[in-house]
Parts: sequence; structure tokens; C-alpha cells
Amino acid sequence: MVLLDRYRVVSKLGAGGMGTVYLAEHSTIGKRCAIKVLSSQYAHRADLVQRFLTEARAASMIPQQNIVEITDFGATPDNSVCFVMEYLEGEDLGALVKREGPLPWDRVRHLVLQICRALDAAHAAGIIHRDMKPENCFRIRREKDEDFIKVLDFGIAKVQSGEQIGPGLTQTGMIFGTPEYMSPEQAQGEHVDHRVDIYALGVIMFELLVGRVPFTGGTFMGILSKQMFDVPPRPSDVAPDAGIPAEAEAIVLKAMQKDADYRFQTMAQMIAAIEAVGTGAGPVEIVPESVARPTGGPTNFAGATTGAPALVPADTEDRNRSGWRAAGGLLLAVLAIVYLSLRGPTQFEADPDPAADPAAEPEADPADEPAVEPDPQLNPEVGAVEPPIQPEPAATVSVLIATNVPAQILDARDRAVYGSTDSTGQRTAGIELERSDEPLQLILSAEGYDELAIEVLPDGDSKKYQYELVAVEAGADAKPTKTKRPHSPTPEPKAASEQPKASNHQLPTKGANDGDVKNPFIK
Repeated sequence: MVLLDRYRVVSKLGAGGMGTVYLAEHSTIGKRCAIKVLSSQYAHRADLVQRFLTEARAASMIPQQNIVEITDFGATPDNSVCFVMEYLEGEDLGALVKREGPLPWDRVRHLVLQICRALDAAHAAGIIHRDMKPENCFRIRREKDEDFIKVLDFGIAKVQSGEQIGPGLTQTGMIFGTPEYMSPEQAQGEHVDHRVDIYALGVIMFELLVGRVPFTGGTFMGILSKQMFDVPPRPSDVAPDAGIPAEAEAIVLKAMQKDADYRFQTMAQMIAAIEAVGTGAGPVEIVPESVARPTGGPTNFAGATTGAPALVPADTEDRNRSGWRAAGGLLLAVLAIVYLSLRGPTQFEADPDPAADPAAEPEADPADEPAVEPDPQLNPEVGAVEPPIQPEPAATVSVLIATNVPAQILDARDRAVYGSTDSTGQRTAGIELERSDEPLQLILSAEGYDELAIEVLPDGDSKKYQYELVAVEAGADAKPTKTKRPHSPTPEPKAASEQPKASNHQLPTKGANDGDVKNPFIK
């Protein structure tokens, strides 16, 4: 197969996200490259095609050595689209941490500074990544440097310019990103700017230093709740024997401040702080914050109930009008997230303003605010306005999906993540789905196993389904996915003999020369 009339496809490197990646060679000069092709099931959707091409466009706009190079893009013979990028051999930082655990500060410093410089260049070009995580930081060998970093996957990047990049790409309230690395404002579906990348890099730095992320949970919404309301642990408390410098710990905690105004305001500031560690400059200042979890109200939210949470820094009242907006607005944002998550959206909602300046966010027009900020002066006799009326929650069903190995639960339409399966047999709660008489198509996905397409019916009380995923045989071609319906979707677990057998789905396959090759954009 030849793509764009000049790239001969050699082999398939893998599939993930919205596309499949192939190893290819230029037909004239013989140079190897990687080509990402939008999956055929998405090619008919103009919004997804536009986002796919935005990934290529965004990365190609940033001439920086630590950002993957995009060299070409265009249409494929089957009416899909593709783009061409440099071919990388190595591993992502997620694989590195999984294999080696906590890394020494000197190595973390070298890795993180490269990521900072890549993002600094992106922000200078008006581009926010919005999905920074170790899997999007690819480690290769460059001359004598075995820890040379390439930042990947600008597929959900926000291009901050006066040009509208396409319909549906930056809709108000859409959430984009990976929950373990999402900033609080990103988790709430608020307007975001370049400081979400600073927060995510703080989480990455935490993970490199201690070997795990600060916030984990059994569900997508459970993790988002912790991002919004839980204070991150100190890295030195999690890994007391890791020898983490106090100055480095302070950088992590400052980057992860809940209020974006308290974080580093630019990557240049974060670079300066990292370079100052060990020079006697002292730790950066961390502003104390008091984050109250919501109380009262009917909507279940990762073990807590949603009311009008107050997120107010402990040392000042001025923060009431910055960072978190108003308690009423936050309530609406949280409820919106719960609703969107429960209905299984094709996209999560996020950024209201596609043309914001990453260096200075303009003041919001009060007329555009979704809710009025409580002001004690509006009712001096009582000292506060009446709390907002809580909307009726959507009827939901808890669906617990058990598997023999840990797996992600994906929406079959667009691979949006609902949460993860129970592989331990110890969970009592599953993912929350909107009650419906219509069956919902899902995909169970685990690395090294054939994907399994399943169907659940969220029409009654809490249910449990049990499945077994089948490991991919070394060197074997993946088989097409077949939807398997449970024999009887009841609240009780199935007997082993009644469990639907796993079916096959196309997953990355290795060729003879793959070795440690990993496609940069594979999630």
C-alpha cells in the first residue's frame, strides 16, 4: 500500500485513540517515517477529521527539538486522512517509571526540563497541549543522550488564535484529557489556558519522583473529584527514601496548586525554579489553600455528594473572585460533568474560548457567567444569598464489570473512557450509567489482550457482568471484534460457564524489527 503517492507502508506499528499507525518508507529517498491514519469508523465525521488534522497542524507549527516533527498530511485512498511524522525508537516515560520506579532527582531534572522547554515553545506559539502525561513523553537516544525527550500527541491541543479551527472542537464545557493528569479547572469543564499544562507537568514530575500518580480511583469521576477537592500528598511522604530535595518537592506542589493563579504562571518560571534547585535559592512559595469537599445534595459524586463547594484559599478572601469563580457556577460545572459522564458522551466538554491569549486571560464578562457569585452584601441582614436550588439528578444504574485482568471500559462509538473493570473481585460499586432501556455498546481494552466488544443494558438495579479477556499470541494477527451479549443481564454475577467468551479485535502487532519501537501517538 502506498499513501500520499510517495510513502510505502512497511508494517503496522499499532492502533489506539482515533487512529492506526504504520511504519512507512519514502518511495524516493527511502527514509523511514510513521504515518497515522484516522480510523475508518471516524472518517465520516467532519468534527473528528478536523480534530485529527488539527493534531498535525498544531505540532507542525512548533519548531522545537523536543516536539515530534510532523512533515506531511493528506487524504488516503479510502477517503480517510493521515499525517506523516518522524519515526521514533524508544519508550514513553510511563513505561520507564513502570520498569524502574522512582527516579533520582538529577535524572528527573533532565527529563522535566526538556518537557518544560517543549511546552514553553508550544505556549509561545499559542498552543495548549491539554493531555500531558508520561505516555505522551517519548524517550529516545539522541547522540550521547539516552534520555532525550519528544513530546507527542497534540490531538486535543487547543490552538489559541483568532482563527476558528473548526466546528465542535472547542465547545463550551467540553472536557478533554486524562483524569490522572487533569487540572481542577479542566475537570470542571471551565475555560482553560496554558496553566493546565503546568499542572499536568507537576503530576508527571510527582510520578517520576515517587513512582505513582498522586490521585487514583476506580472511576473516571472519582479521580476528577480528587483533582478538584483533595490536597496532593507530599512526594517525600509517599517516597521517604527517594532522597527528594525539598526545593524539588516545592516545585511539584506549586505546579499542582488548585488555583491556577497560585501555580507557576509560565513554563519559563518553572524552568527557572528547577534550575535553581541545589543552588541555595530556597524552595518556591506554596500558597496555602483550603479546599472544601461538597456536602449535602442528592447527586452521588465519587463517594461524596454535590452541593455548592467552597474552594477558598486559607489566607485571603480575595480569591473568592478568581480561580474558582462563584460557588453557584462551580455547582453547575460539577453537575454538568456528572451528567456528561453518566450519559457516555462522544466528547467530554471543555473550553469556552478558542481565542484566549495564553499569557493573559481577559476578565470574563459578567453577562456570560453561568451563575451569579454569592455576595454577602446582597443581603446584609442575613449575610449571604440563598443557596441555589439543586436540580433533580438523572436516574442512574451502577454497572460493575469484572474481568480476569485490569481493563479500561470504553464507549464503542468514540472510545471515550468510562472507567476501569474490577479485576480483584473486591469492588462493590461500578461505573454509573444513565438508566435506559436501550443497550449500550462498550469495549473492554487491556494491553496485551484482544479487545472485547460487549453490550450492557442499564435498565434496572445495580448489575454485575463478568468477562474473560484473551491474551494476544506473540506475532499473531488480531482478529475482528465481535459483540458479545451477556446471557442474562441480571444484578447477580454470572457463573463461569455462562460467561461470554472474549472475541478478538485489532491491536498493535510487532514485526521482526520492532524491538522497543513504539508509535509516538499511541495512547
